[in-house]
Amino acid sequence: MARYEHIPVFQQVYKLTIDVYMTVRNFRREYKYTLGERLKLACHDLLDLVVIVNSSGEKLDSLKRLNAKVESLRINLRLAFDLRIISAGRLGELNRQI
Repeated sequence: MARYEHIPVFQQVYKLTIDVYMTVRNFRREYKYTLGERLKLACHDLLDLVVIVNSSGEKLDSLKRLNAKVESLRINLRLAFDLRIISAGRLGELNRQI
């Protein structure tokens, strides 16, 4: 079994996941359990995909799935910004981490 805890990309996605949790914690109730859950699940999927890519022999397909999930996360963060749930600064910080 491949190790992944010390891989820089895993560490960055892990930190991003924590930051998304901290951000969603401040969402209004009407968005916390819809858009907020989508954001948290997308981060969990990213963590899973990093582990899969690290242990996979066929990395190209896994990397494509990882890239698609990153784009989905960006779109949902942009939606949160457009709905005025998160600030421009917070959006910028999370996108920088991505």
